[in-house]
Amino acid sequence: MTRSLRILQINSGGGWSGGQYHVLLLSKGLRERGHHNVVVCPPGSALAERASNEGLNVEPLEMRGQWDLSAVRQLRRILKRHRIELINSHKPLPHTIALWARGWGGSPRLVATRHVTFPLRRHLFRTLKWVHGVDGWIAASEAVMASLVASGVPADRIAVIYAPLDAGRFRRGIPGDSIRKEFGIPADAPVIGQVGDLRPWKGYSDFIRAAALVLQARPEAHFLAVGRKNEFYGELSRLAGQLGLSGRLHFTDFRPDVEICYAAMTICVSASTEGEAAPYALKEPLAMGIPVVATRVGGSHEVVADGVTGLLIPPCDPPALAKAVLQLLDRPELRRTMGQNGERWVRERFSIETTVSRTEALYQRLVRDQ
Repeated sequence: MTRSLRILQINSGGGWSGGQYHVLLLSKGLRERGHHNVVVCPPGSALAERASNEGLNVEPLEMRGQWDLSAVRQLRRILKRHRIELINSHKPLPHTIALWARGWGGSPRLVATRHVTFPLRRHLFRTLKWVHGVDGWIAASEAVMASLVASGVPADRIAVIYAPLDAGRFRRGIPGDSIRKEFGIPADAPVIGQVGDLRPWKGYSDFIRAAALVLQARPEAHFLAVGRKNEFYGELSRLAGQLGLSGRLHFTDFRPDVEICYAAMTICVSASTEGEAAPYALKEPLAMGIPVVATRVGGSHEVVADGVTGLLIPPCDPPALAKAVLQLLDRPELRRTMGQNGERWVRERFSIETTVSRTEALYQRLVRDQ
């Protein structure tokens, strides 16, 4: 029997990424099911703004480090004020703050969600923090679960629950004309894009090198790099210039309207070299009927069925990436079939309803077994 729970989601991210999006969609889904859900995140963060706009309960909390006693005290007050029964942490820093705030007792229950396949960091309090200090784990993919088990987390404490897809937002038929116009891309030019922050492990340098190879065979092609410009932007921009991509590779910076960026693409690429769980940057274009090419890292194969919804290639291999892109560019019927297959696949596998139901069931069990 289910009952209304008092739940707190805590995330320390200031920008906007898949982890923050997961918190937002999950919180909305839990509210719709009658639960009292509180979102704790840094003041002025993208999550704070978007959650507030959605009418969710938001408690701003600055978290300056794992020994931030002020944050611990503030979180204790939040837990008491909202009579929280279960905390779900979504990053290592807020997990530590939540652990100190609740103490080593059994209440509130503490769930840790892991969104990446990087191994847990080894340190003196590692076992206390990640094993004895956690009542339950949510892994965002089977690959994340494997990484947690390899890091010493007992498998029977881990539930694989995929991050949800907002199928209402990412759908076929959205026009991408405005993006093409904004960046001077002809209406009939093929566009190959990648979405994600400009981080080294996202493989943007491989994407750029592959773009140069594609351009040799398809000189009419254009390329989109859709991600927040940061300290790596200058290095990537110089590489693009050296490879003759000026005017053909367009860095868009962060886009809150990422769906129209996808809509402008002929093919979406993920060139990541490590770390991926089941990335939104693959689920979202597939939901819009756009075929994908992805490196076989982390949980990418859990999103992309090779040869059915897209193509999987080895990481760190620009020639292989270029070859796969050209294969799809040369075969429009294959692109169309893969897009149709991908749309059905991700809508069935990654629905908000499934994610919320499975998460709710885990919460209910942990609170009931307390």
